[in-house]
Amino acid sequence: MVKATSAAISLKHIEAYDAIAATGSTVAAALELGISQSNASRLLQQLEDYLGVRLFERDKNRLAATREGLQLGPEIRAISDRLRALKTAAIELEHGRSRDMLLKIAFPGSLSSTRAPKMIRDFLVANGPVRVELASGSYLAIERMVADGEADIGFARLPFSTPGLKQERLLPSRIVCALHEDHPLAERKSLTIAELKGHDLIVLNRERPVRHQIEALFYQHGVRQRPLLEAHSVASACALAAEGLGIALVGELIALEYAHKPLRFVALEPDLPVTYCLISGEKHPLSKTAALFLENIAGWS
Repeated sequence: MVKATSAAISLKHIEAYDAIAATGSTVAAALELGISQSNASRLLQQLEDYLGVRLFERDKNRLAATREGLQLGPEIRAISDRLRALKTAAIELEHGRSRDMLLKIAFPGSLSSTRAPKMIRDFLVANGPVRVELASGSYLAIERMVADGEADIGFARLPFSTPGLKQERLLPSRIVCALHEDHPLAERKSLTIAELKGHDLIVLNRERPVRHQIEALFYQHGVRQRPLLEAHSVASACALAAEGLGIALVGELIALEYAHKPLRFVALEPDLPVTYCLISGEKHPLSKTAALFLENIAGWS
């Protein structure tokens, strides 16, 4: 019996045992592991010293497992498999690619059923298996989710209403007129505030800052006109316009997700900028998975 010692055992010892058991030779095992034969023999000796039993006996020119070696072999190999799996998991975590990591993103309703699923699909194709949670809500709700760490990345509109947010990527846009393709003004390249007078308008509800900007723009041009319809999202505003119910004044970046509908998008004059952005929380460092997601959608604008 070999006297057991308290020497530290590492993955190298387990790998050496595996290779020797598979090849029956320290020479062949050394070649497989890319180490010297003496190093392979030393690793085996240290493992036997640690366990307190001899695992192999020399049989002619080969090493044959002892009774103890046959008994302990499956357990040692199980440790080897587990260590390899652990190493693989660690590498995946380090590179932000693991089913054990959860990427939480939050988008407004108008994008959570259009652009966001495509982004997630492309991200998973490029980066492998990662668990993703897609939340939806108003801009204020998204800001709070990100600030509180309930979402890693969110889609928001400037200016913010919630402190503790960090801009990760600006997405400049503008207000456009979305109208049915058969509307008398559908072929125009641009429309002024004065030209909208007398037409049925569809605008976002009063909770949106952009609504106040639009009203201020109309006021500056001396136009007093109440909207026919109010919508709670760009998606619903575009849907109403696609039914021929009026001209929707909406952000172009999101509105273009509905270009498959019978709509035309006409520039508004004067230009009314709208700036969207992707955000993270100042108190919550961006995970590697979240950073990969941002990198993967770098071309979106």
